Parts: sequence; C-alpha cells; structure tokens
Amino acid sequence: MSEYQYHEWQTVDRVLTYEEQAAVNGLSSHIEVSPSQAVVTYQWSDFRHDPKQVLLKYFDAYFYLADWGSLRLMFRFPNGLLEDADILHYCVDEYITFETFGEYQVLDLDFSPEDGGGLVETNTDLSDFIRLRADLLEGDYRLLYLAWLKAMTMESSPYIDDEYEEDDPDIAAFSHEPPVPAGLKKLSPPLQNFVQVFEINPFLVQAAAEASPDLKKAQSVDYRELIGRLPRKECDDFLTRLAEGDPGAGLALRKRLGAFLPQERRQPAGRRTIQQLIQRAEELETAEKKRKAEAARQKHIAEMKALAAREAEVWQQVEVLLNTGRKIASVYDEATRLLEKLKQLSEFQDTQDIFHMRLHQLAQKYAARASLIDRWKRRGWV
Repeated sequence: MSEYQYHEWQTVDRVLTYEEQAAVNGLSSHIEVSPSQAVVTYQWSDFRHDPKQVLLKYFDAYFYLADWGSLRLMFRFPNGLLEDADILHYCVDEYITFETFGEYQVLDLDFSPEDGGGLVETNTDLSDFIRLRADLLEGDYRLLYLAWLKAMTMESSPYIDDEYEEDDPDIAAFSHEPPVPAGLKKLSPPLQNFVQVFEINPFLVQAAAEASPDLKKAQSVDYRELIGRLPRKECDDFLTRLAEGDPGAGLALRKRLGAFLPQERRQPAGRRTIQQLIQRAEELETAEKKRKAEAARQKHIAEMKALAAREAEVWQQVEVLLNTGRKIASVYDEATRLLEKLKQLSEFQDTQDIFHMRLHQLAQKYAARASLIDRWKRRGWV
C-alpha cells in the first residue's frame, strides 16, 4: 500500500528570485516550483529536508498532509509583528509552537497522531488556509483557539483525563481554555476549511462559541493623523524600510500606529476547562440528534399523509407496471419501490394485514417471475 505525502509552500510578501527558484528546485526530484509556490508529492519516499528550514529561507506559509492522518500548517512572520505573550496562551507542547528564528517568527501547527490515525481524504491545499496568516497579523486569533481545541482533544492527550488533574496541578491549570476570540459563532471560509480538514468536532466549536462575542465591524482609521504623532526619526526609519522593499514594513507601521488607538481589554486566560467544553459539546450533539430525529419524524408523517390521499392510485401504478411494463430489472425495482412506500403507509395506518393480503395476491399472480419474487423474498414479504 502506498503512502501519499503532500508538501506545499507559498510566498505572500514577495516572489522568489530566479536563483531562489533554482535552489528550491534542487531540493527534490519530485518538486514543482513557481515564483510563489513549491509543491512536492511522494508515494513511497520522503522529503529529505526540514520543511521548517525551507519555510524560513524562502517562503511564508507551509502545508503538509499525509494519508495516514498527519496534518501540519506553518506560517512565517517578520519578527515583531506578533506579540509572543498573546500567542503563547494558545500553545500546546508538540502541537502548537511559536518560535523566533532571527528575523522571523514561525507559528507551527503540527498534528500527527501517535498511532498513525485514519486515512485523510481531502482535495485541500495551502490556498484554502493562506488567508489565515493575514488574519493573525490583524489580531484575529480564531485559528489559534481552534488549533488549541484540536490539540487538547488529540487521542491520548493528558488534558482530557480527570486522573491527570488530580496528580498534576500544572496539567490541571493548563486544561483551562485560553482567551476566547470574537467571531467563533460565524467562521470565515478558511476557518471552516480548517475545522473540516483538521477534523475538529463541530459541536466542540459550537460549545466554545457560546462564550465568543460577535466580531465588531472594522472602524476606519485616519492614518494621516496618527502618522503625525510619530517622531521624525521613526517616520524616516519606516520610509527607509518601505523604499528598500522590506515586506514587513507596512504591517509594522500599522501595528505601531495602532498603539495610538484605544485598546480593548483582552479576556483573562483560563476560563472553562477542556472537560467542560467536551461535556457541553456532547450535550449539543445529543440535542442536535433529537432535533434531527424529530424533524425526520415530522417529515415522515407529512409524507405518509400525502401518500394516504393517493394510496389507491399507487396500488394501481404497481398493477400497471407489472401488467404492461417490460419484464426487466428496472420495472421490477420501480414496482418494489412503490410497494415499499405502501408498506410504510400500512405501518403508519396500522393496516399491515391489508397490505400483506394484497401483496400475497400479487405474488400469486406473478409467481412465474422469479426475479421479481426474489426481490420480495429478500425483504421478507413472501
């Protein structure tokens, strides 16, 4: 059995030079390189380089998928654009890390099941997640919170075991959720993709969203007035970086100017525990199953009432099909489908005896049609 692996890197802030494209192309005989992307796929072999080092040297985002269940998403940021203290609330050893490497910071979401997990079947690629990098830079931490949910519910995680809470106070404290970002009730398409592809329980997301405020509409900012508050030296420094093509200069400038705006108080870390969230998710799932079951029951009642009004017509349709239709499988299938509906109606009306009497009459009349009778025998009708 083959083992499929997919690696993809993308640039966001710039394109690769010809020299860089040539260097990336030399990393693997399986690689496809363009000025803004590199893709490697394997069936039997492995990529022989560290994907994070390739990201740090050339790209801004990375996505990995293996058909045994491993998934990984990484983003590179110019150093200083994200606050370590804010991001570290969401980090979980082995799964979510945020590290500084020289002039860059890297967010690494790495989910590899210990037992190999189940097969991953998806047509997704990095383009489905690339917008999330910009969201993080704009202060939208919903991706981090969702990744935290995923990490905390990975198989064999100590954070969902009550026994560990009693034995290890550090783990007990760590099982409390980080700050809940706004907007979990209405996820963007990239976040919906993340939930689906990374297989995060949607009821767990729904439970978490109960404490999430709605996203506020972005207010227009008068950057000209804010720039006027900067010291001359800072203005010169930013202008120099922009002129030199520093890809992080614009973002760094907006972040600096944002310090002049009123700051919202962040929610304190440590609210609900992961156990409480899981329990609430189970309650929501049970309620949804009951809702669907009731909706299905009401639909069935409506269908049976509609069928009761034309019961005689349907029995006649069966007779016409068997009398005038060709003796072929499609005709027998259609007649049997109609009879199945009539059987359901008899159960709804508590008239099963009448149904079986009429079916027995049909079976006697068409006893020579072995293929038809076999269909009814498999259903236990005759």
